Amino acid sequence: MSLPFWDPRKVLESPVVYNFFQKAVRADKSRRRVFYEYLIPLAGERVLEVGCGPGTNCELLPEGIRYVGCDMSGAYVEYAKRRFGGRADFYASSVGQLRDLNLVPFRAIIALALLHHLNDEQVLTLCDEVLELLQPGGMFVTADPCFTFGQSRIERFITSCDRGKYVRTPAQYEALLQRKFCNVEVNLARAESLIPSTGVAMRAWKTAPIPPTAGVAR
Repeated sequence: MSLPFWDPRKVLESPVVYNFFQKAVRADKSRRRVFYEYLIPLAGERVLEVGCGPGTNCELLPEGIRYVGCDMSGAYVEYAKRRFGGRADFYASSVGQLRDLNLVPFRAIIALALLHHLNDEQVLTLCDEVLELLQPGGMFVTADPCFTFGQSRIERFITSCDRGKYVRTPAQYEALLQRKFCNVEVNLARAESLIPSTGVAMRAWKTAPIPPTAGVAR
């Protein structure tokens, strides 16, 4: 009798294993770069992370940022509440259900390594929800692995093994956001982890960007 097929990537559904793996391959370095470049100037603002996983990204932000995280995994959210509940709020919610949380609008919404887990329709649904939850001038920040021209076979194979089923080219990611946002900025970068990969980081604004020092309702 043949044994049922088991996908070893499923072990990453455990918050402890996920955190260990991320640190082992130094994946947090790329996240730190995104946070430093895009979010550090937002001290004192409210930031929402969609797909927050076990909540460890809130450690990368200045304490002055008021962080809210949501994830569809109840196990991840419970872990985040136990470990970081004293400095952040966490909710179990998936794309398409964010409106039900009745959250106050945010200056920035981030989705790191999330879009490649969503099909096109889900990405567009997320964009609609983000637009509703952003303050005027607020920005949407994403970062995902991508397929690029001239990518080595090894890197392309490793990228194709990602848990996300919808890894796209930078142009495909950009085209989706441009259907909802009027201003989209795209940046490519080699991942700083031990696993060879290329990532695409994007920023999209609800309206014209407002400098962090401007008077925004909080």
